[in-house]
Amino acid sequence: MKYIYLIFLGIIAINKIKCHVTDRSKQSDGATTTLPEENETRNMMAKELSEKKLESPKKVQDGETSVYLDDVLFALKNQNWTAEEEPCFNHINRLLHGLQNFTLWAVWDWDSQASEPQGLLFGNRYQLGNFDQCMNAPWSKTHPELKTKYCLAEIVLERTDKAVRRRVDKPYYPYQSALDFIEHRPPHTRPLNELTWGACVPAACAPRTVERLLAVMLARSHLGAAGMRANISISEPCQSGDDEMEYDALFYAFFIVMGSITVIALICTYLNCQQKELDPNSRRTGFIQSFCIKENALDLLRMKKEGIEVFYGIRFFTICLIVLDHQIGISNSGPISDGMTSDQEVQTPLGLLILHDDLFVDTFFLLSGFLTITNIARFKRLPNPLFIILKRYVRLVVAFAVVIFYVCAVYPYTGTGPLWHKAVSHETEQCRKNWWLNLLMLHNYIDTENICIVVSWYIPCDFHFFVVTVLIYCVYRSLPKLGLVLAALVTAAALVLPGIVNYIYDLSAVQLFTFEFIIDPRASKEFHVSYIKSHTRYAAYLVGFYSGYLFVTYSNNGNLNRIRQKWAVLGTCTALTLMLVVMVVGSTFLWRSYYPLEGALYAALNRPAWACGVALLVLCCSFGHVPLVKSFLSWYPWVPLSRLSYGLYLTHTLLITRGVFITRNPQHNDYFEILNSTAGVIFWGCVMALLLWLLAEAPANKLLALCLKRRIKKIMTNRETNQATLSVNTSTSTMPTGSGHLNDNLPDTIHFTSKI
Repeated sequence: MKYIYLIFLGIIAINKIKCHVTDRSKQSDGATTTLPEENETRNMMAKELSEKKLESPKKVQDGETSVYLDDVLFALKNQNWTAEEEPCFNHINRLLHGLQNFTLWAVWDWDSQASEPQGLLFGNRYQLGNFDQCMNAPWSKTHPELKTKYCLAEIVLERTDKAVRRRVDKPYYPYQSALDFIEHRPPHTRPLNELTWGACVPAACAPRTVERLLAVMLARSHLGAAGMRANISISEPCQSGDDEMEYDALFYAFFIVMGSITVIALICTYLNCQQKELDPNSRRTGFIQSFCIKENALDLLRMKKEGIEVFYGIRFFTICLIVLDHQIGISNSGPISDGMTSDQEVQTPLGLLILHDDLFVDTFFLLSGFLTITNIARFKRLPNPLFIILKRYVRLVVAFAVVIFYVCAVYPYTGTGPLWHKAVSHETEQCRKNWWLNLLMLHNYIDTENICIVVSWYIPCDFHFFVVTVLIYCVYRSLPKLGLVLAALVTAAALVLPGIVNYIYDLSAVQLFTFEFIIDPRASKEFHVSYIKSHTRYAAYLVGFYSGYLFVTYSNNGNLNRIRQKWAVLGTCTALTLMLVVMVVGSTFLWRSYYPLEGALYAALNRPAWACGVALLVLCCSFGHVPLVKSFLSWYPWVPLSRLSYGLYLTHTLLITRGVFITRNPQHNDYFEILNSTAGVIFWGCVMALLLWLLAEAPANKLLALCLKRRIKKIMTNRETNQATLSVNTSTSTMPTGSGHLNDNLPDTIHFTSKI
């Protein structure tokens, strides 16, 4: 009987629960499924009572969230507010009350920012919130009183307990104070007490008021539990949805100039094709042929078989490695969620292959020196060196000028985001200020703290090396003994100066790509004193010049098979080993004890040693047969890609910087994704380089060659007239020595490719 009674009570309870659930579901159905007349009535009521809803005293809940908001509101009310700050405080007060009531506009604004920092101990510096939600509220135009703006605050946390800093034997001991862990910073790692916080605040708030609001919020977060003091500053202008960048005259000028050049190129291409149809054997050169897109594209595809075809593959793969390294570095300096892991990987075998990757640029210096001698050694009698230098200058500066023009005029308009303005505005300002230094090839010596396009330091170095080398070679051809003395002095200086500069200024042995450097290269002492200076980077170029002279000397008879295969393979293995040792040994200076003399010696010899390895590889492949290596590096598809490498070098950092700093949230530092991004940068960089070649580089080179030929023909005509009038031999008249031979030696298109 007892059990029957319990069963009866259970059945009654279940029926009551079912009835309650049924009633709730019916109420829910009635609330969500309404007739059109009911919707219209409800909308009218909502419109009439909208203001009341905004200020409704009813609270959704009285839990921990309400206590937190009351605490924040209490702290703000007990601060001294000036008359100018009153509108901001009133809006924040209304925001917090609306948030307690779960009003849409208030929840929208608060939801668009991080209430407290997250992941800071793992190296997540950037707390960006939701930038787009803050900037694009649906009611921003219909309700101007609810407008917001997005501000970036730089915060440095400092401990206030005045505790004596203890030696950290176990930095990851879980029971130590978190203050000790935050304060502990091993060398070459990012600080854990610094963060960048994005705040969505009322449009009426001044930066000082935003700093006070963030200080209150931070004090009530888990980071404020230990009483850490926060130094907060907002140095960058806040962004709002109404801020639209106006296109200035420079922006329109860029598109007018480049559009005009494009139209000219298309017209010239059409006219040249028509002329070819009428006269297929026509080989005349002129303005139309210079701008013909088809002719300039064919120039990219021509493979010069001179025994050094491996240069095509070496050049392209070197620029690919440089792009990969810059992708890793710039990504690591941007918003990533696992910065501590990235810092730890610096001392892994992978880090040893990345830290000293600036040696790849010395590969280009070697190739440039090698090709310089192989080009000018063909002249039986040297032309005027000023003509050669002018051609080299035009070869380098035309594409460079277009990229600078783009950075100054268009680049700031190509992206948005919480970090975009901060990352790009400085670059644009420096280019608008110092563009003329770049065009004069002086920006690696003058005002280097404001250098336009950081990676462009390579260009003046290459030009300076070319000028000095050509002048010394001209002296050598005229006065061999004096030329040899000058070459010996310059070579000795190129080897010794890097070590002397390193020792005098107490610099590190090499410029390692650590976090301190990649976060702001312009702030690095080594960058300004040693890394970008021509007199400290000349040795690799000279190694290329001398190895090229050996190649020219022993290949004049056309017989390149001078080394047996086994010795060629052995030499190639030796070259690769030497290059690997130089790179790895340089990276070890990150963690081992440093001795000034040892550092100076390595600084003096590491770059020429690397260049010797590359030169040995080239000579072994040129004078012998190295299976797989030679055939792969000489593969025909590398020909056009290698010729686009200079344009890729100029443009790749623009693409990488845009990809990193338009991000809205920290990214995981995944190396497969980095490889994927690098492939995209290489592809689009090659597309941009192709446009630079077709519309700027190739036409400028051909027009210069055309002008020089006409100038020389005019000079030669005047000389023949003088000879007929005066009946004297004027073969050494006013024209500089050897200028007359330029007419026969100067090609229709410029083939000086001794650059990237």
